[in-house]
Amino acid sequence: MSTLKIETLTPVHVGSGNLLYNNTDFVEAKIKGKDKYFLAIISEEKIWELLGKREEHMNLWLTAISKRENIKEFIRRFIPDAKSSDYAKRKMKLFSSLGKTDTLKELIHNGMGYPYIPGSSIKGAIRTAVLASLVSGKQYPSAQKVEKELFGQNPNNDIFRFLQVGDAYFEKGSEIAIRLINLNIRDSKEELKDMSKSQLVETIGEKESATFQLKFAQNHYQLFAAQNNRHPMILPIKEIQTIESLFHLINTHTLKLVAEEIEIWKKVEKTEGKSYVKNMESIKKEIEACADGKSCILRIGHASGWRFITGAWTETLSNFQSDIVPVSRRDKGNYKYQGYPFPKTRRLDEGDYLLGFVKLSVPNDK
Repeated sequence: MSTLKIETLTPVHVGSGNLLYNNTDFVEAKIKGKDKYFLAIISEEKIWELLGKREEHMNLWLTAISKRENIKEFIRRFIPDAKSSDYAKRKMKLFSSLGKTDTLKELIHNGMGYPYIPGSSIKGAIRTAVLASLVSGKQYPSAQKVEKELFGQNPNNDIFRFLQVGDAYFEKGSEIAIRLINLNIRDSKEELKDMSKSQLVETIGEKESATFQLKFAQNHYQLFAAQNNRHPMILPIKEIQTIESLFHLINTHTLKLVAEEIEIWKKVEKTEGKSYVKNMESIKKEIEACADGKSCILRIGHASGWRFITGAWTETLSNFQSDIVPVSRRDKGNYKYQGYPFPKTRRLDEGDYLLGFVKLSVPNDK
């Protein structure tokens, strides 16, 4: 079992599945003495305490929620001098203006309130990197055949069953709220930025770090292979059985995707595209600095983009344009976006900041 460090180079969001509503589930407050704001996430338990745990007050509270009444004003009807800390379970810095109808995609937290990146999310991103690297330069008739040939015929025989990845828990207070917007490759006469589908998202902020456990259960795999009377799949094991080989593979994979993104967007002759390229070039330098095999850069979580989430390896399939693109696009008939490249959209924050890039490394004390 190896203890690895994970550091966020850019904000990361892995969602809880909850959508929080402004002035009902969270409120905006100003940082004392500064022209900056934060969001306070409402604690139902704390409000219940403030209301004296009285049934008639509960009914008033439910009515206020149904009418979308400002929760701060509601609480002040009972506790005139109440502060956000009296009724909030956590706070986060806000890096955007806030609208009355805004909703917030909540970040996943454990039962103790710590934000974290699940081991399953880390493992999924690693799996994608390994898969894309192994199929590079090869032709397969379908994605299903690739999975079966490289990793196993079904989930019970999947090689990644034996890669054990733990959760990465970050410190409380590492959360921030940012607004995601769309950056589209469009006709040159149109704006690239699309604010119409913007979304407020709770993330783990940049330059936050945590540790997690990773292990390839070699002995269990060998026993499994023997019991099932089959030879071990040497190639996949070789790529993931040591930290150095795994880091090298991940870094090579991420570098390839970032370099391709830079080349794609260099052709977009607009300011917004140039800003995206500049940020990608900064990430490229981070990747190139990890060439010693002791660290790597991985992209993970929400708003990573289609090419990073899938590894972009299906682009090499012969049926990519005819079958995969129409299914992947919301316009299943592929008429509305037929004149646009695939994928045409990237998600950034309002300052053209990218999401989801993390650095994995072996801690210095190891």
